[in-house]
Amino acid sequence: MKMGFLGRTCLIVLSLLPAVSTQGGWRVVGSDQPVIAEPGDDVILPCHISPRLSAVDMEVRWYRDRFDTPVHLYLNKKDQLGRQDSAYRGRTALPPSALQTGDISLHLRNLRPSDRGVYTCVAGDGSRYEEGQTEVIVAALGTQPSISMDSTQGEQTHLVCRSEGWDPEPEVIWRDRDGNDVTSLSNTTVQRDSQGLLSVSSYIKIKQQSNVFSCLVRSKTPKPDWESKLHISSDFFPGVSGWMVAFFLTLALSIGAIPLLVIQWRRMDAMERKLEPMAAQRLREELESVKREVLKSEWKWILSSAVDSLTLDLDTAHPRLTLPVDGKQVRGKRQDYNSSQRFDYRRCVLGKEGFTSGRHYWELGVGENTFWRLGVSRESAERKGGFSMTPQQGYWTVGWDGDEDKDEFIALTDPQTPLPRSLKPQKLGVYLDYEEGQLSFYNVETRSHIYTFTDTFTEKLYPIFCPGLYSSGKNAAPLIICPHTYTD
Repeated sequence: MKMGFLGRTCLIVLSLLPAVSTQGGWRVVGSDQPVIAEPGDDVILPCHISPRLSAVDMEVRWYRDRFDTPVHLYLNKKDQLGRQDSAYRGRTALPPSALQTGDISLHLRNLRPSDRGVYTCVAGDGSRYEEGQTEVIVAALGTQPSISMDSTQGEQTHLVCRSEGWDPEPEVIWRDRDGNDVTSLSNTTVQRDSQGLLSVSSYIKIKQQSNVFSCLVRSKTPKPDWESKLHISSDFFPGVSGWMVAFFLTLALSIGAIPLLVIQWRRMDAMERKLEPMAAQRLREELESVKREVLKSEWKWILSSAVDSLTLDLDTAHPRLTLPVDGKQVRGKRQDYNSSQRFDYRRCVLGKEGFTSGRHYWELGVGENTFWRLGVSRESAERKGGFSMTPQQGYWTVGWDGDEDKDEFIALTDPQTPLPRSLKPQKLGVYLDYEEGQLSFYNVETRSHIYTFTDTFTEKLYPIFCPGLYSSGKNAAPLIICPHTYTD
């Protein structure tokens, strides 16, 4: 799975309509309350027989587009999986215990955006059949909006607000600095991409006397609140002469709290000349922080690949590393035993479990350690001597170097890639997608993306842990393999 897929949030709303069958005797009843979920969630599509009676001896069929291609079919007291629509194989169930009470609700696992449509629930006892319908609405919540300046020579300058990955078409609202709705002055275009999702571009003309605009993009489908905010305050910018156009960015993606995107900007040539280096660095780090925040659906997808058990391979550990009995911690002190597989110069240890396929996620507590390197190593990578820890040498790692004379957060590429120090984690998430050739790192506390290596993996990869040297009480805390946690 590529991060691009992980870079969109989709919301699936299952609107359950009451059954239309209301003849005498028993009937099929749906629900008048929608079921709200996200891609990857497991949900139940309510449907039951009224009055309550056993459906164990009945035929129960759920279908969407074609009666003869069921989403799920229960017949002759067992599930008929061979006749099931291939798109739903392995994702549906009718619990036998529920059938005994007339509950024929469909359990649908791992929801997909393609699960949109009208579903029909049919129950029959051989002499009569009753049915109800359930509408599944797939509401895709698009990307975080971005504002840019568009100026064509000889024409008036425009601000452009863009967002993609929507369905249905969202509402776009422009406001000026006083909160007045100026949407009528804008022009919005919508295009549908190859995946059937909508890209929105909204343009508005700007004048010299206008210096603050906000672009609001709002979903028309109800959803749980979720928001991401950024405020760029004026103390980031020195004063300049002449006219200037600035916009403050505050992004809130929710239905309860309207999504808001406001960016403050000034004439770019003046800012390039006059913005002080320290203020520019603060601005870049705050922009990075917001840009890298991972959406909830993407985060849940990553956590779904969490490794059940990850332990350390004692035979690979550098002699000066202290390892506990449980193989879950590593710190930079001394141990006195040798192995041909052991690191003898770099203070590292490998995980015992290696990976040759699939998606895998694990979390590591780094605390306040002043030095560490974490990531993966290929099986054949050199472990003896002072080798370079780069992808070319079979190591894909990020690291923190907080010695007295420097304070660096880096990806160990060649040359090294500086990382925003604001993203330095207390707990680091590592996500490996072997087939896609991606290794990504996350700040678990802020749910922020730090860095992604892209490569072609051809042999077994092992987690690697390098805590550095314990010296004079520094770097004394262990690196800890943590069970992953997720909070909405």
